[in-house]
This record gives sequence, structure tokens and C-alpha cells, in this order.
Amino acid sequence: MSGIKGALYVADLNTLLIFNNSIRCKVLDIVMPRITYLGSATTTISTCVMITITGNGLIRKMGIQALFALALSHLFVQLLKNSVCRLRPKDVLSNINTFDVSLDYYSFPSGHTTAAFAIAATLALNLPILAVICFPIALIIAISRLYLGVHYPSDVLAGMAIAILTSVILQIIINH
Repeated sequence: MSGIKGALYVADLNTLLIFNNSIRCKVLDIVMPRITYLGSATTTISTCVMITITGNGLIRKMGIQALFALALSHLFVQLLKNSVCRLRPKDVLSNINTFDVSLDYYSFPSGHTTAAFAIAATLALNLPILAVICFPIALIIAISRLYLGVHYPSDVLAGMAIAILTSVILQIIINH
């Protein structure tokens, strides 16, 4: 079993290094720290509130549902962060490029990724045409977390899974 765990860690680490070291360039060094803030609490909550306030009918319902998806998914994120207590790559790896982004202490799962995918999934479930816009934005936010060296790929994948599962469950409950 430890062989599988070791192989998964090596794959996680190697994938992180591809995003953090191999594709590094001056343009991304400027853009990625800005993109990552699209997944911040301030931006994601504000986005949902704006959708709720400015929308009517289905749009308003999507905004409210996205707020619930954010809240529920982040409950799971905080429970996992405080249970797993995984240190961030920038705190344990010497060969990582780091950037000046504000962080809480633990890495698993990625809260920014969870927030971005909770909104994307909720909007796409209610208005499928939005998937073409929302999921690529959420994916770029997730990639920014790797590029900035603040999450491992497994942190990002866990955030995606939590967000999508939470959004789907809420959709089922609401439409039941």
C-alpha cells in the first residue's frame, strides 16, 4: 500500500513542478497572481450576490443556489483542512517558485478551486450554455493555484470534486 501512496505523491509532486517550474514565464508571473483572486472569498461571494441582486427568475435562483453551494462546499473544505493539516508546497519544498499571495495555513483541499467550481457547476446545472464560460474560468483559477506553488494537484482535484458534488446534491434537493 505504501508503494501506491509513494507513487501518488511522486505524481502529485511532478505535476506540481510542471505547472510551477516548467511553464513559468514573465507574463504568467504577472497574470496568475491576479487570476487566483477570482477564486477568493471576496470575489466569489460578491459574484453570487451580484447575480442574486441584479437577476430575476432563473438568474436570481442561480445566484442564491450558488451562495448555498459556496457555503456548503466551504464547510467541507474547512473540516478537511483542519483534519488533514497538509502543509502547502511552498512551506515544504525548496525547489518551488513562490509568489506573494495571502494564505491560510493548510493546503488540502484548495478553497479557491472549490469556490470557483461551486459557482461554475451551479450555473452550468441551471443554464448549461454557461458551462462553456464558467468551467474554463474555474480551471484557470485551479491551475493558478499550482502555478503559484500554494497547492498540490491533489488539493485542486479534491476542491473540484467537493464543489461539483455539493452543487449536484443541491441541484437534486432543489429540484426534488
